[in-house]
Amino acid sequence: MRYLFILFTLLFLSIYSGKAQNTNGNKAAKFISLMVDSNYKEALDLTSADFKAKVNPATLSKIWKGINQQFGAFEQVEPLDSITNNNNSLILQATFKDYIVPLTFHFNTSGDISAFLMQQQPKIRANTNRSPANFPEEALKIKVNGGIISGTLMTPKNPQAGTPVALIIAGSGPTDRNGNNLYGVKANSYLLLAEALADNGIASFRYDKRLIGESVNFQTSQNNLVFNDFVDDAVILGTFLKNQKKFQKLFIIGHSEGSNIGIIASEQLNPDAVVSLCGPGENLATVLENQLLTQPSLVKEATSIINLLKQGKMTNNVPTELNSLFAPAIQPFLISSFKINPEEEIRKLKIPILIVGGTTDLQVPTSHAEKLKAANPKATLLLIKNMNHTLKTAPANKEANLKTYSNPNLPLNSDLVIGLVNFLK
Repeated sequence: MRYLFILFTLLFLSIYSGKAQNTNGNKAAKFISLMVDSNYKEALDLTSADFKAKVNPATLSKIWKGINQQFGAFEQVEPLDSITNNNNSLILQATFKDYIVPLTFHFNTSGDISAFLMQQQPKIRANTNRSPANFPEEALKIKVNGGIISGTLMTPKNPQAGTPVALIIAGSGPTDRNGNNLYGVKANSYLLLAEALADNGIASFRYDKRLIGESVNFQTSQNNLVFNDFVDDAVILGTFLKNQKKFQKLFIIGHSEGSNIGIIASEQLNPDAVVSLCGPGENLATVLENQLLTQPSLVKEATSIINLLKQGKMTNNVPTELNSLFAPAIQPFLISSFKINPEEEIRKLKIPILIVGGTTDLQVPTSHAEKLKAANPKATLLLIKNMNHTLKTAPANKEANLKTYSNPNLPLNSDLVIGLVNFLK
């Protein structure tokens, strides 16, 4: 499910007085109330002329229903005294069944709503942040370049002297420390992985990557984020864990895009072992080109954009249907990612490596794991039957496979846990 960025024209025209801000707060709350009651025409009466020119009642209805589908049924908004004001804008916390969503409103000089969007990451309401198995957990905040990374350290219930620790690195997109994101993934894959490790005497640190989850207080923005920022963060976090006297060994475990991050960070960290879980074996540009072959109508324009990015050139000429892939804001990250060749990077490692692939992974086929193995023949290859991208047992059928993405109670594939623990021990 796509992350809904509801972006309209932003008008930053004046600084409001406290009285105006309070009025704006009432207007924002009323706007939501009208949408809850399906009074979309009346809700639009509270918006600016420019807003109305872009959005009609039918469109507003579609937007609101889409939000409810993505975040669960709307429940309430916070009282007005909890609204955050910032000159001509305010943030109102809206509570839905599954998420708490910060909704940002902007106003023009007449006090009409000129923009209604999500600029901050919603927080999952479900109780997925703590270990259901009650393994000891500690929330940590670690300083990295430009900001603070938030994460969770989980340890065995009865840790022994010299307990090993694993750094768990999340995959791409807004995937949080537990393996969940706003695209509809609520599988708890990383939380379950941490529990499996703790149950076998291995501590772990899983974290929200920069600009994700609780790791949002950074000086940089999405517009200048590059791949090496993630690598630098992993190196700092890995170094922090290595310097903790209670841990004897450091393992790096990267999932999906996190595999690339972990492999490259390992070149500096020199951990005791590195694990690639469903990691890509090809350059991201190649992956995108192959995926787009299934959409002939987009191939020509997409290939043109990819070729420009390969050359390190940005473009504002992005068709609407390709904006989720190639929006100008994320092009610097894509340019830096296109320079990464997983086969070349894994070839550099001289440490124990475990490469894991799942036969029912719809996103990263086992051919990628096999390519990584061929690039570093000393690595251990583990292909797990009926394991998908969420590290859970799933059939090849696409619809049934995708259902596992939203099931946090489904356990990890048992062969993965056995193979992973045997390798690390």
